[in-house]
Amino acid sequence: MTNLIDSYLLKSGMPAEELCIIGRAKRAFYYYGMFALGTSGLTLMLVGLFNIIG
Repeated sequence: MTNLIDSYLLKSGMPAEELCIIGRAKRAFYYYGMFALGTSGLTLMLVGLFNIIG
């Protein structure tokens, strides 16, 4: 997943030097962290919606 996002960022115009400065481990931690937060937020939203409906 990190390679996919990195290639998207490079195609969008982000300089490769900037990606090198950030570091691959930090970027992977950020990407997976954002994915986990998004998933947990979506789950909480769906649980709340089902509690309201049910």
